Parts: sequence; C-alpha cells; structure tokens
Amino acid sequence: MTRLRWLVALAVVVIILLQAQAVPWPARIVTALLVAVLPVASVAQLRLIEDVADLPRASAYASSVLTLWILAGLAGAAAWLSGITAGAMGLRALPPIAMLGWSVALTAGGIGMMVVLRRAGLRESALLLHLLPVTRGERMAFAGVSFTAGFCEELLFRGFLLVTLTQATGSILAAVVISTVVFGWVHAYQRPAGAVRAGLLGAVLALPAVVAESVVPSMIAHTAIDLIGGLWLRDRALS
Repeated sequence: MTRLRWLVALAVVVIILLQAQAVPWPARIVTALLVAVLPVASVAQLRLIEDVADLPRASAYASSVLTLWILAGLAGAAAWLSGITAGAMGLRALPPIAMLGWSVALTAGGIGMMVVLRRAGLRESALLLHLLPVTRGERMAFAGVSFTAGFCEELLFRGFLLVTLTQATGSILAAVVISTVVFGWVHAYQRPAGAVRAGLLGAVLALPAVVAESVVPSMIAHTAIDLIGGLWLRDRALS
C-alpha cells in the first residue's frame, strides 16, 4: 500500500512537471515536491513511529525546524530563479491598523475553531499530545518551533504555492483549495480529524493572502495559534 502511494505521488509529480507550462522549471519542481511528495512522505514517516512514548520531544522539535527551514529555503531559491518576487508571495507589510486587525481576527478565528471542534468531540491524537511541551526548556524550544511553523508554513502554503498553483491552474480558488488540502494532508500525524482541522485553518489563513495580498498577518496568527495551543491550552487538551 505504501508503494502504491509513492507511485501515485510520482505520477502526480510527472503530471505537474509536464502540464504546468506557465510555471518556470525551478518553481515547478518545488511545487511538485510540496504537492505530491511531501504529503506522502508525511504519512510514511507517521507509519514508522511505532511507540509514541519513545519519541524524544527535543529531537522531534529539531527535526521539524530543520525540515521547515530547508523547504522554505528551497521555495525561496526556486522563486528567485523563477522570477517570483517576495511581494508576489505576499511578503509585504500592511498598514498598522490593517495588520493588527487581520492578525487578531485570524488568531481569534483559529482558537475559536479549536474550541468548537473540541466541544464537538474532537480529541487530539496520542502523538500530538506527546509532542506538547512539558518542561521549561521544552516550552522554550516549542516557541521556536511555533515561530518556524508560522513563518515557513505560511511562506510555503499561502505564499509560494498560491502563486505557482494559480499560474498552473489559472484560478486562485483552485490554488487555495489545492494548497489547503495539501496543508491538511501534511498534518496526518494529527490523525484524520486533526488533519481536517489543519486544512480548515489553512483555508482561514489564506484569506489575507487573497484579499489583502499579504501573508504577514497569517504568519503572525499562525505563530500565535501554535503558541496558545501548545503552551496555554495544553492542560485543557489533556483533561
């Protein structure tokens, strides 16, 4: 079954590389990596973890940070080689009031979604609960993970991918849908319900990128949501 998934992913990569003529080659290759290979690799990695209790949190944090910065670096290099500007990817500031408004609204929406889904019966996966920080040092490390996820994941999924998928499909709506599905899929370690929640959050975080053409509020909100969820709501999640 795992081999079949990799074959399907490879087929998707080939299709993207052959059909997305509007996307320059460097950006096309990284788009294929993010859309087809990364989700399958995430699922495969989850299957390799047999005993959650034996997974060191510090190692998991370091691995996540390193992986995200490598992917963000690849996307940045591909964008530069493909003539995609930082502004096109939404890396631009908004006026202070607009920035504050978007950031607060997105953060409140994300936390509100977590609360509603929890009350609806959604429970966190054993792996996600295990990865929540316990000691003071782990909390400090988790803050670094949250910042990294907020910056890198928004750059990848609401910045780079929205540009390249819009070029490939000719539709910003299609780009949002595809990037949202991929974002949810790479959070497979949270199990299906958590992956769906991540996808819904991704759709919400795409709003300023589409409406205000900036991913900076999404980066701020994403970081805040992760920090609040991991540091403040931890005890509630375990209750």
